[in-house]
Amino acid sequence: MSSCLGRLLSSRLLFVTGKGGTGKTTLALAFARAAAGQGRRVCLAEVDNQRPSLTEYYDFQPGFQPVAVSPRLAITNITWFEALEEWLGRFVPVQRVVRLILGNRMVRLFLDVTPGSREVVTFARLMQLLEAYDLVVVDLPASGHAISFFRVFSGAASLFPAGPVRRTMDEALLRIARDDTQLVLCALPEEMVVNETIETWQKLRAVIPELAMPLVVLNQGMQPVLTPHEHSLLERLAQDLGHGSHQAQQGPELELVRAGHWEAEREQATGLAEQRLQDETDMELLVAPLMGATGGAGTRVRRMEALLLRSWARSSIRQGGL
Repeated sequence: MSSCLGRLLSSRLLFVTGKGGTGKTTLALAFARAAAGQGRRVCLAEVDNQRPSLTEYYDFQPGFQPVAVSPRLAITNITWFEALEEWLGRFVPVQRVVRLILGNRMVRLFLDVTPGSREVVTFARLMQLLEAYDLVVVDLPASGHAISFFRVFSGAASLFPAGPVRRTMDEALLRIARDDTQLVLCALPEEMVVNETIETWQKLRAVIPELAMPLVVLNQGMQPVLTPHEHSLLERLAQDLGHGSHQAQQGPELELVRAGHWEAEREQATGLAEQRLQDETDMELLVAPLMGATGGAGTRVRRMEALLLRSWARSSIRQGGL
């Protein structure tokens, strides 16, 4: 785990994806903050998000141009039209001509529906950001869209045999194949989410085998804390109070039983999720506990950041034999 987290924090381009609602934006921001805290210049990018998730964390809507939110950390939303305008400017040096091209409604419609056009200009923008920052963390859309995003580049030769689009795709493939380009998956200890996470890993392996996917973070997990004796005591208490029946006795004791049952079920679900992810993928696994409902989004990010740094430090100590 030490080498895995170390590679992620020292990478140049880091993608984060997962099923919607798994906490991938929290994870992406935690990685960005952790790297910035180590003195790296970091940009966290969303991809053409009409309702940017980062607004929840910073109380403003990020735009195309990066905005600093803390020392060495900036955020941006790579919007389609602005990215397209920037990309065209690389090949059409006269800005007035670029505006004429984009001002034509039919041209814009054609570009909007052309397969791969959004992915190409988005990646071109990421390459531009890499010139200004030590690390670019990309909060990708949900996992299904992430697969579509990378599939475009795997079919570059068949889609565009030549021209500026092909050149941009070739640049993207070279960047994706580098050791300092990584992707992290975010999951939850729920059967449907684990199924989708494994499926995403399998499809990305097939679509873009050059992309390194070293880590899956199992968010909102719960490690076993109840002893067998406590489990037995919980079951006896549940029977005495009629837990699960219409005649259940109301009161603080029943609430305690309900909480205990929920915790036991979460522990079991976490264990099953861990086993499947370890058996069916080759990614290292990091279990992130429940971050709590108090303190808001910012608190969850700080706790996730602390978990990443703490896990890295502990693994480094164990591997160093200290």
